[in-house]
Amino acid sequence: MRNDTLVLAMHEVLKAVRMLKQRHNTAVPVGALGVLAAIRNYERAGPCHMKDLAAEHALDPSTISRAVAALVRAGLVTRVADPADGRASTLHLTDQGRTVLDSAQKQYETRLTTALQDWSAEEIADFTSALRRFAHDLIVSSPGHSPGDPFGLAPNETPSDSPSLTPSRSSSLEAAQ
Repeated sequence: MRNDTLVLAMHEVLKAVRMLKQRHNTAVPVGALGVLAAIRNYERAGPCHMKDLAAEHALDPSTISRAVAALVRAGLVTRVADPADGRASTLHLTDQGRTVLDSAQKQYETRLTTALQDWSAEEIADFTSALRRFAHDLIVSSPGHSPGDPFGLAPNETPSDSPSLTPSRSSSLEAAQ
């Protein structure tokens, strides 16, 4: 399939997302915000391990390890020995980490609200649905994707069916890219 218009539109979307992420007003690197958001999401359901973050972000564990180490040094994340597995540690946001993440997410929400102010609720819902379907289809068509992979929303799922793409969770995926 060759569709230059679609490819150009994708470049424009990626540029817009990059600009959105680069213009946040925190001292935290952009990719780190995605890691912070993912840790928060895991904390809500139970312990967060680095292997979970690596899987969610489709990154090598060593990459996540370096990102987490930087967040620990910055005082945004703490490591606690996992009582179930003494070789592993669980990750937790500090109060400062929560504050930084909340601030960045408010900035993103404000920018998105402004950008979509002339859109109807139906247009936003249709766009959200199409975007989720596109992300899912792109991920599952990727080389090496396995059917049990936790990424994406099945085409017949609704947002409420999938905790992997709730608004805060999808933000964490975007920010990590």
